[in-house]
Amino acid sequence: MAKTARKTGLRSEIDALWQLVGSTTVLSQFSTPLSGAIGNGTTAGNLRTTATTEPHVAGLRNADLVSTDDFWDLSAETDTTATEFRAYWLYVSTANAASFVAGAAAPNELQALAALPAHDETKSILGVFVAGVSTDFDDAGGLAAQGTIFDQPAPGANIGVAGGYTAPQIVSTVAA
Repeated sequence: MAKTARKTGLRSEIDALWQLVGSTTVLSQFSTPLSGAIGNGTTAGNLRTTATTEPHVAGLRNADLVSTDDFWDLSAETDTTATEFRAYWLYVSTANAASFVAGAAAPNELQALAALPAHDETKSILGVFVAGVSTDFDDAGGLAAQGTIFDQPAPGANIGVAGGYTAPQIVSTVAA
């Protein structure tokens, strides 16, 4: 005998709760509670960490990652066109090695964040970079001026739940 749930119109509330649970899990288990700001590296097309961070992978804390210049090298990435955005997970491994993964090109920033692949649960998310329209990845002017840098998972980023990542309210309250 098949049972079904009554349709009460509360599905959106359940989705919002699941989004919050997923977001809290990603932040606490696969990110860093103390955000180390991300900025332009010295070399064109590179991003750096500008403060010491405490990355976590699968809930276990890595060794501290000190401020590191030219940590992520995106200089070989294909430039975005005048009509596309592209988001990048900025990762650190358990050995504190840098890596990144790009999502598909999209017509706006929110869709670019949603187009990110599911995060790699063997790495810590230190942040997200969203390349804006006409981003030139090897421009000496730096990437920060050509896109948006998030020091933790970005709102709307694909974490495998409807609506993507949303910063848990306690994180927003503590940061204020």
